[in-house]
Amino acid sequence: MLTTFQKALLATLAGSALLLALVLAVRTPAVAATGGTGGFSPFGALASQIAPSNGGIAPGIVTTGDATVFVEPDLATISVGATVQADTAGNAQAQLADKVAKILAAAKAFGIPDSDVETSSYSIQPNYVYQEREAPRISGYQAQQLVTVTLRDISRAGAALDALVRDTGATNANIGFSLDDAKAAQAEARKLAIEDARAKAQAMAGAAGVGLGRVIAISDQSVGIPFKGRMELQVGAAADTQIPVGDLQIAVQVLMQFEIQ
Repeated sequence: MLTTFQKALLATLAGSALLLALVLAVRTPAVAATGGTGGFSPFGALASQIAPSNGGIAPGIVTTGDATVFVEPDLATISVGATVQADTAGNAQAQLADKVAKILAAAKAFGIPDSDVETSSYSIQPNYVYQEREAPRISGYQAQQLVTVTLRDISRAGAALDALVRDTGATNANIGFSLDDAKAAQAEARKLAIEDARAKAQAMAGAAGVGLGRVIAISDQSVGIPFKGRMELQVGAAADTQIPVGDLQIAVQVLMQFEIQ
């Protein structure tokens, strides 16, 4: 026979189990409605940013807008490097310092201010010889340094590159182009992207037979800074270097949410 305490304990446990079952039964449809672990949301990752916190589909009409504007770059970034091999780390460092000093002197002679010249990488490391059944043996040292120069008159990019690599001992060079301040161009592209998103929303509302209401959420999805990819250049060419620049593409994407009237 069960005591009164044991009967009360069993009744409490049974009630807790029933309550847990009811909670699970209520929550299960909500998980299924949002797709669970294997479902698919037609809005994707972007729309989830403005979806309700309960995981449901955002109310109203959600669209993305895209726009690209083209602008001429006004900055050139030239990277010039030197690599040397020597029997000791000290000799490698000394030989590298001599080559880099010539590169820095060439930049100063070209009129590039010290504030626009910096070392972007520097390394000294051993070279190893590997032989079967023997421990690796140091055969010498390699030293490398890369100097980055910012040129604010891109019309002189070819001449600047020639000055930095000729008779300086440079072993590699590359150049890229960018904007000193991209805010104005990005603002123009953002305005066009918003217009594109609104046009898409209006088309969706018309097709659905509803009215397009006010904007209730907007997000700029753009990433990165406009930059024209670097061009690897051959060091030691006799002819004057020609550097076609072209335009930068500044792309902006926005995500917008509208009410339905």
